[in-house]
Amino acid sequence: MRRIITIFLTVALSFQVLFAKNEEVDFVQLAALLLKDGYIDRAYETLEQVDLNSSTLDKPYFYMLKGLVLTKKGEYKNANEQFYKSIELNKDINATKPIYLYIAQNSFQLKDYSTTIKALDKVPEIVEKKPKLQSLKAECFWKLDKKNEAFNTLDHLLQKYPNYISAYKQRFYYFITLQLYQSALEDANNYLKKAKPNETIMLNFINALRKSGQIDRAIELAEKAKINYNNSAKIIVMLAHLYIDKGMIHSAADLFNQASVYNPKYTKEAAEMYRRAKDYVMALMKNAQMLNTKEKYKQRIAIFLEFGDFERVIASRSALERNGLLDDENMRYALAYAYYMEGEFDKTEELLSTLTKPELFKKATELRVKIEQCKENIWECDL
Repeated sequence: MRRIITIFLTVALSFQVLFAKNEEVDFVQLAALLLKDGYIDRAYETLEQVDLNSSTLDKPYFYMLKGLVLTKKGEYKNANEQFYKSIELNKDINATKPIYLYIAQNSFQLKDYSTTIKALDKVPEIVEKKPKLQSLKAECFWKLDKKNEAFNTLDHLLQKYPNYISAYKQRFYYFITLQLYQSALEDANNYLKKAKPNETIMLNFINALRKSGQIDRAIELAEKAKINYNNSAKIIVMLAHLYIDKGMIHSAADLFNQASVYNPKYTKEAAEMYRRAKDYVMALMKNAQMLNTKEKYKQRIAIFLEFGDFERVIASRSALERNGLLDDENMRYALAYAYYMEGEFDKTEELLSTLTKPELFKKATELRVKIEQCKENIWECDL
């Protein structure tokens, strides 16, 4: 219904514009109405019908309008050509100032960063009042590899608008690129002091430090984040990965355990980390909490094998069969190995004979050699 009303009003207004006193069509004003209501293609087609030789045509306005239409169409280069024509013909300097902002915007889209800066320099008083434009200018300098100018622009911005926190985030990534990690961490902390809590940005900061190899600084930031976002499984898991990077496996396991309270999908990781930390009691406890039966048994068998509890591996055979896990050759080899370690060589051979994968076939051959050694001399048996 709203769309019908909008179309009706547009048509009604169009008729008012279409017929002036001399009954000539005012295509420029009609195009302006169509643009305002979002009919971009129709606005463009209407402007194409304008008589450029008309003595009554406001050419600066016409070219400005055409530039706007082309901008909406994504034809940024053509749009800027129209904007420059409008500026050239316009005697009112103040009227041209907003046009330079459109040129800057379009030039940035075209990755023509030099032109973006030149356009912004035409309206310094506007740029000075709008932090976002100063941030844009800094980014252009950065893209042009003019790093000093980029930092100077952001420094000036933050001096005048210290609460424009996006500039801290922008500068953080510049510092990371230049491997100035302490400065990057300071900007991250400055951002966090002033910003509203934002888990995603926090994770981005931490991850940027991690990717740069600054694990200790990333941990410092992640531990602060864990305090501020104590219910965030993602933050806890990020800190866990950082501890893994440092080789602190048991600490990572404890963090995965915490994360699993807020999101059960981390239960498997918690059990795996406890297994790697050789804390088999906790590993089995977390494994028991898993909901996916197949994944649970796969992991449980791995824990039993590492713990050396081969009897429990064998005792799990019926459960493995029931869940279709013995269709997996890796699981059949694991069970065969458990039988071997318990001295049940016939059952070991029964399972080994079903293996076809090259890497498992090789392991089966090696295990058969050990079985023969066991049969010939119990003291050579590797059990």
